[in-house]
Parts: sequence; C-alpha cells; structure tokens
Amino acid sequence: MPAISTAIQYERLNAANWGHWRSQLLRLETQTYEPSRQDTPETLEKIICHEKGVSLAAINGVQLAGFCLGAPLEAFSHIRGPAEDSLRGSATVLYAADTLVDDEYRGQGIGRELKAHQIDAARSEGFEQVSGRNRAGLADAMWRLNSSLGARAVHIIEKDYQDGIEPDLCIYYRIALSAP
Repeated sequence: MPAISTAIQYERLNAANWGHWRSQLLRLETQTYEPSRQDTPETLEKIICHEKGVSLAAINGVQLAGFCLGAPLEAFSHIRGPAEDSLRGSATVLYAADTLVDDEYRGQGIGRELKAHQIDAARSEGFEQVSGRNRAGLADAMWRLNSSLGARAVHIIEKDYQDGIEPDLCIYYRIALSAP
C-alpha cells in the first residue's frame, strides 16, 4: 500500500480535465475490470464530459487513486437496467456507471468517499435517485458499499455479460436521494 503523501483530494472530472486524467483512467479501467465490464475510451469520455454528469476523481498528489463516473440515466438507454428503468425519461436519475479504486489504495475508505461525494453532488444538482449495476460475485464489495449508502435492488439481470464467468448476474439498484 503506497504511503499517502498528502490527504486524498477529490476533484470533479469533466471536459476541462478529461485529457489530463485520461491515461490513468484507462489504465485503472483495464487493470481493474475483466474485459466484459470495461468501457471504451469513447464511452468514458462521453460520461465524464456530459454536461449534467457527476464524475469524481480521488487523487494522491499526481496519481489517480480511484474514480466514480455518472451521467443522467437517459444517456445509458443501450445498457440493460437503464434501458428498462421506468424512470428513464424523467431526468431525475443519475446512473452511476463506474466506481473503482486502484488496488494499491483499497481498504482506505476511498470508494466510500467517492460514492458519498457523488451522492451529495447528485442531490445538490437536482437528481432524486442514483441507479447503478453491480456484478454478482465479482463486485460484491461494491454491492455492500452501495447497500450501506441506501441502495435497494430493483431487479436482477441475468446473462448480461456472457463472458463465461459465473455467476453471470448483475444487481440493478437505486438509491433514493432525500434531503440531507
């Protein structure tokens, strides 16, 4: 585990700093996720640069320790879960597309801080819900984290990844954002 030379800083990701963090974001995405869960550079850029997106980076000095990405649910109509969501079209749901922490920084609460900052920002920007997906088996820690922040399963999506890794299930969830 690297020494954290300064306190982790949390910074909003957007079109202005996408180019600066791009290579570290892509490295973490490839290093952390199996191929069936990796987003393309173009998809990551669209999420981060979305004008109504809520994406954040956890930064230790000049190193990206983790990130969480989100944009309005309507931007994800091509993905199972958001595609069937009855709230799609209401412009009230932030879809949490991606949250990860570099292996070297895990266990320090960075993922929780990223999610908490994202939820607070979504609430302050007028979203009423945060939704997302967690792959059963491979993302159980994320499901526990999301559950601890108020996530409730909406439904289970079967055979979404079709990559030969079992179980091929993901949990589609929502977190209701009430006033703090």
